[in-house]
Amino acid sequence: MHNKYLILFLFLSTTIFSQNTNFDKTVDSITVLYKNYKKTLNPEISKIAINLVDKTQSDSLISKTYKKFGLKSFFKSDKKTLILIKENLKKLYKKNKDSSVLAQFYYIKGLEYRLLYKPDSAFYYLNRSKNISIALKDSLSVGEKYFRMGIVQYKVRDYIGTEATVIEGLKYVEPLNEIYFTVFLYKKLGNVLMITDRQNEAREVFKKAYSFVKNNNNNFDLAKLYASLGKTYESEGNNLKASEYYYKSLQVDSLAIKIPHSYDLALEGYSYNNFKLGNKELALKGYLEVLKSRIKRKDVNNYVFSYSLLGELYASTNQIKKAIYHTKEGLRIAKKINHSERILENLFLLSRLVKGEKGRLYLEEHFKLNDSLFKRERSIKNQFAKIRFETEKKDKENKELKIDNDRKQLQLESEKQQKTIGWLIAGAGIMFIGLGTTVVLNRRKKLLFESKLLQIEAREKERQQIAKSLHDEVAGDIRILHKKLEKNKLVEESKELDRVKENVRSLSHQLSSVSFDEVSFKNQIVNLVSDYFEADFRIKIKDINTVKWQDVNNLIKRTLFLSIREALQNIDKYAESSNVIISFKESKKSLFLTINDNGKGFDTSSKKKGIGLKNMKERIEEINGVFSVDSLKEKGTTINIEIPKNGN
Repeated sequence: MHNKYLILFLFLSTTIFSQNTNFDKTVDSITVLYKNYKKTLNPEISKIAINLVDKTQSDSLISKTYKKFGLKSFFKSDKKTLILIKENLKKLYKKNKDSSVLAQFYYIKGLEYRLLYKPDSAFYYLNRSKNISIALKDSLSVGEKYFRMGIVQYKVRDYIGTEATVIEGLKYVEPLNEIYFTVFLYKKLGNVLMITDRQNEAREVFKKAYSFVKNNNNNFDLAKLYASLGKTYESEGNNLKASEYYYKSLQVDSLAIKIPHSYDLALEGYSYNNFKLGNKELALKGYLEVLKSRIKRKDVNNYVFSYSLLGELYASTNQIKKAIYHTKEGLRIAKKINHSERILENLFLLSRLVKGEKGRLYLEEHFKLNDSLFKRERSIKNQFAKIRFETEKKDKENKELKIDNDRKQLQLESEKQQKTIGWLIAGAGIMFIGLGTTVVLNRRKKLLFESKLLQIEAREKERQQIAKSLHDEVAGDIRILHKKLEKNKLVEESKELDRVKENVRSLSHQLSSVSFDEVSFKNQIVNLVSDYFEADFRIKIKDINTVKWQDVNNLIKRTLFLSIREALQNIDKYAESSNVIISFKESKKSLFLTINDNGKGFDTSSKKKGIGLKNMKERIEEINGVFSVDSLKEKGTTINIEIPKNGN
């Protein structure tokens, strides 16, 4: 069969060029070659197609062909074709210096490292490819690469990192009204939420993913939705509800014929949950049917699930020989495809099934592997964070260089303007001296004001980075340790660690920046107030609509937001107030904020003022603002803030 296809396509390619066929016929020939490559996975066919497309000298067709064959060779683990395409992309980039070709080269290289089970290298090159696509403003390609990066993180159980990556990807593809990668990203997000025990959120995300495709009237998408929902209930231990959803998936017409892979997953889930419900005969029948289907389709990557589940079932019915056989098969295949979770499960089950020294050795191997996997996963997560940190650091340095250049340009323009003003003053006489001096001073104030805003912006970026590290790394590590404590039934320690985790998350949210591009200033204030509003603690917002917030610098808005938040926290904790009024006012040059409460007040002459008021005062004065506090005991407190719009 191999020789038959090889001769057929060698003849086809020779015929094409001997007859000088046109471009359209070449495209048709490549299409035929691709269809046959999908059937046979013969690397010689892909080699013929690549040689054929290279002779067209059409960059767009070459790039498209490389990507099609590259992705198919990755999905089918054809390393030979994948390496051939990678090397050809490298040559093509050296020839034309096209950034899109370089992005594709890094992409294919990242996929190659995935086949080699080197997740840190795969993530590195996918990240480089993604950054080039961002520079090229190719949003769809950016979303695709975020999706592939998320898969790499997911496979090493970096679930917090996966969640962040997938959400970033959605920001790029969702506005495009693109279905394919939008759905895949939502499904991956649903899987992360499910595996981190946020089942209700996971169900909502899975339903949202389905909403993108439901207008296509595709029942197979509905089958996948049912299976995903079934998995969320299975994760909660609600086996009855889970089996109902898996059964709904199985009832979709022609699923077993047209999408056997999805049918097998649904039947496996249905069987597993019935096993948990005690219906072991039904479960065994389903498991065996799935295994038979996978063997027929040569679905090697999923053999491991079938054998492992059969091993567990036979062990529960005391059919020890069958249990050992299937568990060993599951272990062998899990090691072959490097599926760490299944390796651990099968080793642990064998340690219970096999008596004596062999059983002890299985248990010892389980403990050693579990420890090494944890260390490796921690190392890879750190590597992911390092890759992103270095990338963000370079981006930050580039932005700072741009800001520095802009500042220098601004200074040059300022100096030029000052010289011009000087000549005008000299020519016009004393009557213009006062006016010229005022202009220069105002200009200088504006420059200083803009410089302060840039400093504040830089600090905000640092806060964001710290908040991100707290949320993604520290909270993530605490979560893992928390789960370990729960499993070891260390209840009190687990509760205390959970409290620490919530404190870390709270701190990360306080440090994180507020975006007024996504949510308006008015809505941010309304949301803030709603967090504190209670029946005996009423907060009123006055005249917020009189200010043109779209014309106000975001850093000024953030300063006002933080001041209001700090004031509300102080009032809530110490003032014993029942009413708070937050008032806004705008003049041509300034913004005014007044916060008044009817609380118990305090002595403003006392040196022991809280750190909150001190922080507010420093924050306001840093941008040339004026801050004052008036308070009388049992009469309440009034905070007055004035901030210039342009530093004057």
